Amino acid sequence: MENRIHTRQYGRFALPQFQMLGAVLLAWGVYLVWVLSLFSLPVLVAGAALATAAIGVQINFNQRLHREYVAVFGYKFGKWKKLPAIAYVTVFVEHYSQEKAVLSISSEDDFTKIKISLIAGKTERFEAGLFDDKQLALETGEKIARALKTKLLDYTGREPKWIEL
Repeated sequence: MENRIHTRQYGRFALPQFQMLGAVLLAWGVYLVWVLSLFSLPVLVAGAALATAAIGVQINFNQRLHREYVAVFGYKFGKWKKLPAIAYVTVFVEHYSQEKAVLSISSEDDFTKIKISLIAGKTERFEAGLFDDKQLALETGEKIARALKTKLLDYTGREPKWIEL
């Protein structure tokens, strides 16, 4: 948490189709450079932007702000919003299911991720990260709860339990 800002990149911005389009545009841009076309630079930039764009979340603890961002070429774009009073931080398991189908063949891929959310009131929830590793998620949740001076709820097991900080 550099400068008291929590940053967690947790995925790609675009669908895989857009990432593939970015790779194709990159290849086409390289070809255009080879044939000395002036059109190569915008094609290369667009391809690299589509292929590498990512999403994430940032929380500024000093100024009590948060934002979801899109990162392109290392620059993060997203509007900072005021973070309300946080009642508690929760770490929980989120289940995903992805169905794939081609003609008459289909399959379903089930997987889980560990998610950290900041809970404010009864209806407001702010994402603080998505993790593959339970231990890393709990450590990060603990750091966030300490920084926000609030409680931590571990809901990664069968029963929820409050973690002493």
